Amino acid sequence: MDCWPGNTYLEDWLTRTRAGDAQITDTNMSIELTLAGFIDLFLRGATFGILLLVIARFVRRPDFGPLCLTGILFGVSGLVEIILNAPTLTEMLAPPPALMLAFQQLHFIALWWFVLALFDDRFSWRVGIFWPVAVAFPLVAGAAFAPEDWRWPFTMALVAMNATLFGLIIYRALCNRASDLVDERRSFSLALAFSVPPFTLLVFVTNLISINAPLYADLCLAYSAVYFTLALGFSYWLTALKEGLFQRAGNGSVAAAGRGELTAADRLELDRVIKAMDGGLYLEPGLTIGGLADVLNVPEHRLRRLINGGLGYRNFAAFVNDYRIREAKRRLSDPEMAREQIIQHAFSLGYASLAPFNRAFRERVGVSPTEYREGALGGVMEATGPAA
Repeated sequence: MDCWPGNTYLEDWLTRTRAGDAQITDTNMSIELTLAGFIDLFLRGATFGILLLVIARFVRRPDFGPLCLTGILFGVSGLVEIILNAPTLTEMLAPPPALMLAFQQLHFIALWWFVLALFDDRFSWRVGIFWPVAVAFPLVAGAAFAPEDWRWPFTMALVAMNATLFGLIIYRALCNRASDLVDERRSFSLALAFSVPPFTLLVFVTNLISINAPLYADLCLAYSAVYFTLALGFSYWLTALKEGLFQRAGNGSVAAAGRGELTAADRLELDRVIKAMDGGLYLEPGLTIGGLADVLNVPEHRLRRLINGGLGYRNFAAFVNDYRIREAKRRLSDPEMAREQIIQHAFSLGYASLAPFNRAFRERVGVSPTEYREGALGGVMEATGPAA
């Protein structure tokens, strides 16, 4: 975490830069290291080691993918921040404010990418996810190089941007929690939403506002301690055996089911789930895992485990959508239903509107429902020949 007092630091850096040559060549230069400064360096060193462990875990994953890559980027940017913003090292290195702000922003953006990859099983590198980079670049440049009277609006714009970013992080962590079937991810979403973003945003705001010098060491020590605690908790959670967290599939499911690992009672209960869905329960509008649990009289936490561990699904919506899209393909291929509008199919399949039906269909089939029906009915006509 950062420990530099905003605009005051920018002015100090300019002063130190003008007298930099004399300071660098002074072999008798010494830096006073207080007890608080020593503890601060110790905590930063420990956090540095923890982040290295986290990075190593991501690098050594056999199923390396976007989640691992975003985790590595988040960890590496954190390592650079720890080095650049340590008070003792800052005095020696005097890094330019633009560099410090840039890595600070990269750290926040990397957190956003990591959260996207963690909670979205269909995450991929798209142009749209780079919008924070496009917004942050001119704001960082303005906060570092603009005339003094213009720096404050740029820094406040950065605060507003990060407030928006952390709001999106909290929303992304919590929005699909009810339908998430991965217990580790559900528990982590609460810890993430109510600890890391609010604290990080607080640090960013206080670092961009000039603060009194006597508070500088105490704030740095507090930031280092909390950052160390968060890094330690995250690394402990990550290094536990949570293999289900990393398993990926395009539709939110895992290809290989694990029914062999279930008990006989579990398999009987899972058969009830499958029979209920095959019987048309998936057509119920707004079906939730809680609603299914009530119908089957099965505790919700056990139902999550059964669908995730027995069928391989990571998200309840993906489980329901597979049934609905399978039925949609049957209906769209039926010549007797060729005149039904697509939106009628969407409503009858349990969707609240046309848009989520189109999106779910395209994700699984690769084409829109209209395109699929044209191709399917065209194939039927070719197979049966022209009408007499």
